[in-house]
Amino acid sequence: ASRGHGLAAFQVRKPVIAAINGHAVGVGLTLAMQCDLRVVARDAKLAFAFVRRGIIPELGSHSILPRVIGFSRAADLLLSGRTFRGEEAAVLGVASEALATEDVVPRAREWARDVAVNAAPASVAITKRLLWEGVTETPSQTMAKERQLLAWVGKQVDAVEGVRSFLERRTPEWKLRASTDLPRWPEN
Repeated sequence: ASRGHGLAAFQVRKPVIAAINGHAVGVGLTLAMQCDLRVVARDAKLAFAFVRRGIIPELGSHSILPRVIGFSRAADLLLSGRTFRGEEAAVLGVASEALATEDVVPRAREWARDVAVNAAPASVAITKRLLWEGVTETPSQTMAKERQLLAWVGKQVDAVEGVRSFLERRTPEWKLRASTDLPRWPEN
């Protein structure tokens, strides 16, 4: 999972955004792939250069990258170890978007601020976990979990607040916290 003793980015309950405004080669890119989104500078150089150094990619790269960009594109990047620019990273789907270097961190902050204010923290945490677990499950397995979790969130105060704040055209005031107010997780 992670390099140290902490959680990998995909295990954190809140969204994690990699703001790549410089080069990301080797572990700099494999760590970024564990994030939920990647915003990259157009001119940044990226590479899974491991095979060009006599080693192999790590941190779940062989599992995460094909799921994010497709098998053939992942094979190209992992087997060649070639360097590619931020612009191509966005085209391939490695990055969510490619921007001017000076716009990368502000865009990542803007996205995070929008989610922090407008999306219910418990709902985001549940959705993130379903998203990452869903890459290795069948649609039927995911749907079974979704049914149980939707029944739970639908009865929570944030579901009422989400509809009320929308109808009243105001910023929502979320009550549930991702750190303390999540339901028991369904089994497969």
